[in-house]
Amino acid sequence: MNIGTFIVLAGAALFVAGCSTIDVQTDYDPATNFTTLKTFKWVDAKGSDLDKNPLIKARIRDAVIATLKTKGYQQVESGEPDFFVFAHAGAKEKMNVTDWGYSYGAYWGPYGAYGRNIDVSYYTEASLFIDVVKNNPGKDELAWRGVGTGVVQQTATPEERAENIKYAVETILEEFPPGSTKQ
Repeated sequence: MNIGTFIVLAGAALFVAGCSTIDVQTDYDPATNFTTLKTFKWVDAKGSDLDKNPLIKARIRDAVIATLKTKGYQQVESGEPDFFVFAHAGAKEKMNVTDWGYSYGAYWGPYGAYGRNIDVSYYTEASLFIDVVKNNPGKDELAWRGVGTGVVQQTATPEERAENIKYAVETILEEFPPGSTKQ
């Protein structure tokens, strides 16, 4: 497994660290009548990096399905659902530079300036995308997208990973359907 794939999969599984916050962005088609959407079907995103780690993929799927069911949606295994739902993830390395204090003293002479400290740290930021696609015959359309972004937690047990994923999914789906949360 290459490092890029590892980062994506680790990010998808671990991007919530305890009390960390998740930045959630949503977008939706205002022409969609979300009150008509009652049934859903989970669809595996083709070519997703999540395919490379079935444990993480299953945790995300289970969390999405459980959260939608608590919102009153019914999962269908066969037949035509009102909408399809799927997830994919991505991650990127970021750098944080902190300048502590200021320098003082002459910049010339044998001793030069001193007193300045610059810290550089690296971290991984991951995003989990959850898409809701309306089931229109011949023309499936994206109805809603939720994206949760947070910093990757570097170490976690399988139980912590499952809880982190559940928390992330619930936080993202808090805003589905549009208008369902207090602004």
